[in-house]
Amino acid sequence: MSYSKNDIERLIKKIERLNAQLLRLKKTELRHKHTKILLQKKTHALGERIKELNCLYKISHIVEKYGISLEKILNGIVKIIPNAWQYPDITCARIILDDNAFYTDNFQVTPWRQSSNIYIKGKKAGYLEVYYLQEKPESYEGPFLKEERYLLDVIAKRIGEIIERKLLEKQILEISEWEQKRIGQDLHDSLSQQLAGIAFLCKGLQKQIASRSLQESKEIEEIVHLIDDAITKTKGFARGLYPVRLEAHGFTTAIDDLAINTERLFGIVCKFEYNEPLLIHDNIMATHLYRITQEAINNAIRHGKAKNIIIRLDKREDEVTMTIQNDGKPFRKIPKNHQGMGISIMRYRAGIIGASLDIKKGTSGGTIVTCTFKIKEKG
Repeated sequence: MSYSKNDIERLIKKIERLNAQLLRLKKTELRHKHTKILLQKKTHALGERIKELNCLYKISHIVEKYGISLEKILNGIVKIIPNAWQYPDITCARIILDDNAFYTDNFQVTPWRQSSNIYIKGKKAGYLEVYYLQEKPESYEGPFLKEERYLLDVIAKRIGEIIERKLLEKQILEISEWEQKRIGQDLHDSLSQQLAGIAFLCKGLQKQIASRSLQESKEIEEIVHLIDDAITKTKGFARGLYPVRLEAHGFTTAIDDLAINTERLFGIVCKFEYNEPLLIHDNIMATHLYRITQEAINNAIRHGKAKNIIIRLDKREDEVTMTIQNDGKPFRKIPKNHQGMGISIMRYRAGIIGASLDIKKGTSGGTIVTCTFKIKEKG
């Protein structure tokens, strides 16, 4: 079969068109492959950024918990970190702060390390470290991404800010405690003495006019009685503001005094029950527990209108459960961000000493405040 010249030319042009189409298809396919690779990289990068945002969100969530201690915050942060890194399954972390260290369960030192200093009030106080447990391809900083360096620095800075905030909260509470003690001492040493002096003068005056006017003598006797009552209440307030017995580690005795003083001041029944005296060698812990009990009693009287309050101490090995139960108005569940200052401070005090605090409605009405804590042995 023979082809004419025109047939051959048409066939060649057709082949050229097909080759051109094939070339365009190859270019399109190449672009699609490039776009697919780029999309995969962008998707991976987006996933990494989401992990980083989740990390920062979880850290903020831990910090905002009421009454959480600094130790629990740092333990929580160090466990969150690995999931924000590119290879979470082989990532471990450690926070070093002065003489304290917080680790992930799988922590070990390896050659593949990132570190960022932690500063408190402009001074280096420790550092945050992230390690890979296996070798990985080189990236921005060894096997670590540029974004991971940025995230590490942000977390280290955040830890410094958290510590500064916790230290400030502690200082504010200590100043408040100091002021309460000072006012308590002033009430006991100054005002009580002045009232006692006035009562003494009134008794002397009563003796002088007793023979002249029975009515006036009775009026002065009533004044003396009111002054004596004011002295008793002033001393009671002073003991509440400054529980001296706590200084001698007499926590059980101090709570017993608080119960007796509550009955005397408010005319209600306040009982303290325990199996054996509780010795707390840590005066800071004892003071916080005393203030938690005191606030629970005040809330029961002021808001719950309680007539009966029972304070209980139950010790099992190194764990103690303290309950303050009342028969007043039942506790209303309120969101934590809408709770009053008293409850917020109670939760904060519990957090400082590593205790848990639960407030709930009693089974037969009223409110039950439960504080559970561990006792550290002396030395």
